[in-house]
Amino acid sequence: MRMLVFPYGHDSEPIIRHVGLLDSQYEIAALVSPGGWGLAGKEITMGDNGMTLLIYEKIQEVTEEFDSLFIPAFEVFDEEVEDRLTDEMVRLVPHLSHVICVAQLTAANCKKLKEACLKTESSCNFVDFSEHKGPEAYGLTESIEKYPSLKQLDVPVVVVAGWWEKTDKFEISLALRKRFLQNGYRISQVGSRDGCEMFGFHSFPGFMLRKDVDAVDKIIYFNRWIMNMVREEQSDLLLITIPGAVQNYNEQFTRGFGVLHYEVFQAVLPDALVMCTFYMHGDMQNLQEISTSFKYKFGVPVDAFHMSNLLININDSEERSRIITNNIYRENVSEVIAKKLMDSSIPVCNGLDTKDCDRIYDVLMKKFTPKDVQVVL
Repeated sequence: MRMLVFPYGHDSEPIIRHVGLLDSQYEIAALVSPGGWGLAGKEITMGDNGMTLLIYEKIQEVTEEFDSLFIPAFEVFDEEVEDRLTDEMVRLVPHLSHVICVAQLTAANCKKLKEACLKTESSCNFVDFSEHKGPEAYGLTESIEKYPSLKQLDVPVVVVAGWWEKTDKFEISLALRKRFLQNGYRISQVGSRDGCEMFGFHSFPGFMLRKDVDAVDKIIYFNRWIMNMVREEQSDLLLITIPGAVQNYNEQFTRGFGVLHYEVFQAVLPDALVMCTFYMHGDMQNLQEISTSFKYKFGVPVDAFHMSNLLININDSEERSRIITNNIYRENVSEVIAKKLMDSSIPVCNGLDTKDCDRIYDVLMKKFTPKDVQVVL
């Protein structure tokens, strides 16, 4: 499938930077980013091959051939904007063979797209990766006992979590996946986004995000699902990236209170934890307190920090009643780490830098003995 990616935003950049991990049936043909998003007219490097793609502002400007539409996750705060974007997608449908959606569209817009695909003469295939299915869709049909027990994994478990959303969890998980595979490990992986199947691993299961599934049942279901996955894939290591925020920011910005993380940590006890944080000004004590908090809250300390370039603008956030962030230059992140955080007892890295990501990988591998992880020869 030669895919047009629309609407392309910053959340989609990891897909392009790690395009080499995509399943071979998918090929990125062109990128279109709406005017006002700040990306149109720029070029982005694809993977490690040095090739670049120009980001178009309008679909009509695209000169590359494509037969499929990929709708990535995107965030708008006005339903009218989403409606306009969906209308542009619908106009493309008669010329497409596939529409692949990982965006959480409104029910009305999702229905509009599906109906447009059904009405085309070519029967355009609509693939909805964003649908949150129940436990039965994952083969979890057994009834849960009143006091169920957990099954213990016999492979090392690495978890990537984020202090808040958009702190590069998905990017870091792809970078680590690449290194594990390059070094010959069989890896089972659960991603924090929908559509991870396009990269050859599992999206975070829908039943964990549904309100009609009991919290205790979620823990047991997740435990059983992970056990089945590791057994079937005969993996050497399990990598889990958890969606959302690991805890509330303050009393006003709660973002789920970290309940989802608590459920995952109850279902599967990690052996190593990589924490993606906001941009910090070299505060080692704060990082140490975060690690200690997680040790007593979840049973595992932080083994390595990735510092994102996301800085919370707390004054604007309080005024608008939603988290407002500013982006710091990535070079500034690396500079702060080099000058103020290199002596931290817990490694602090800019995981988007190749050498720093290698540091994170080395920290993880040093935690596991040769008996824990075996290289596939």
